[in-house]
Amino acid sequence: MQGKKDKQFLFTTELHWKENLMGRLSVKETTEDIIVDTPVCFGGKGEHWSPEQLFLASISSCFMATYFSFAAPHSLADFYCTAIGQVEKTEGVYRFTHINLYPILYIANESKRVVAQQALEKTHQHCLVTQSVSALVYYHSEIKVLGESMVVHEH
Repeated sequence: MQGKKDKQFLFTTELHWKENLMGRLSVKETTEDIIVDTPVCFGGKGEHWSPEQLFLASISSCFMATYFSFAAPHSLADFYCTAIGQVEKTEGVYRFTHINLYPILYIANESKRVVAQQALEKTHQHCLVTQSVSALVYYHSEIKVLGESMVVHEH
């Protein structure tokens, strides 16, 4: 069994073509598959997750997981993150050139701000997926105190 002290980790996904420009992604560890589709801008129907959206989802979900590794999830009242990726044709190929992450951390009270800020700074430096991409990643992180009039997102 692998642990955090190991120097190498392997991750596996499986893709099976379904029809037209769609496929079914699966991993052995889960029971839920993901239907993937080519985005409309590249000739697909755009009815399901695209590889480009999954790429951005990988970045935002890794950001969240990394944040939680530095600040336990119970120190947050809520977490929300938008990822926007810019694709451009450079050197004759399309690629992500810029990714903007907009994580918003909701804390229960002001006393948790310092811990949240420290964890954010570590997350910016150590997020595995953002450290693995060639696109420039810009962080627009916010820490907000959860007010009584604010609605917490359902989990």
